[in-house]
Amino acid sequence: MGDERSISRRRAIAGGVGVVALGGSVAYLATRSDSDAGVYVPERSHTSQETTGFGVELAGRPIAGDPDAPVDLYYWTDYLCPFCAQFDQETLPAVGRNHVDTGEVRLVALSYPNIGEYSMPAAVWSRCVWSQVAADDPAAFWRWHASVFEAQPESGTDWADEETFTRITEETEGVPLGAVDDCRTSRTEEIRESMDPNVAVAQSSRIRGTPGFVLYNRETETAGKLVGAHPYENFADAIEQVLNA
Repeated sequence: MGDERSISRRRAIAGGVGVVALGGSVAYLATRSDSDAGVYVPERSHTSQETTGFGVELAGRPIAGDPDAPVDLYYWTDYLCPFCAQFDQETLPAVGRNHVDTGEVRLVALSYPNIGEYSMPAAVWSRCVWSQVAADDPAAFWRWHASVFEAQPESGTDWADEETFTRITEETEGVPLGAVDDCRTSRTEEIRESMDPNVAVAQSSRIRGTPGFVLYNRETETAGKLVGAHPYENFADAIEQVLNA
C-alpha cells in the first residue's frame, strides 16, 4: 500500500477531538538489515482495561513493554498482509529491543482485517490465543504471532485457512489449542464486534490499510503516524519526535 508519515497534535475540544497536522508525507525505500531481523519476543507483556487518550480500547489486546512507558505505539495489522510480515520480520525486532524493552514505548497489537476472506478469522485466532496465554505465558502469543507471519508465502492469500492456523497453534509451545478453539467457538461474534472501535480510530487517523501505526505521547497528546512497512530508521525518528514534542 502507499506509505505515509505525519505528525499530529491531538487535543480534546468541545464536541470532539481535534487533529492538527504538523507534518506531511514522505517516500522511502525499505531495505533489509540482517542484524535487525529475527523473531521479537518482548521482555515484558501485560493487559489493560483502559481506553487511551487517543481513543484506543486496550481490553483483550496484546500489549508489550512497560505499562508506564511515555509513548504508545499502536500497530494495526492483518496476518494476510505481506507488508505486515515485512515489518514484523525486518523492523519490529529493532523497534522492540531499542524502544519497547527499554521502557520508552508501549506496543499495542491491533487487528485491522482488510486483505482477504480469512483476515477476520485470523484476527479472531489472534485474540483467542492472547486470551489464553496473557496471564501466565504472554511470550507464547508473540511466538505464535511470528509463526503466522513466517508461514505467509510471498504472494496470495489462499494459504490462510483453518488447517494452517490449527497447525501453527498446535506447534507453538505454551498455546493450548483446545482452549483457543473453545474461545473461537463461543466468542467469535463478540471479538469481531470489539474490533470495530479501534479500526474506526485508525480510519479517523487516515489509516486505510495495513500495516498502520500511530505513536502517541500520553502526556503531551502528540501523535505521529506511519503507514507501510517503514524501515527502522523512520520509526526511531518518529519516536524521538513524539517523545520530545
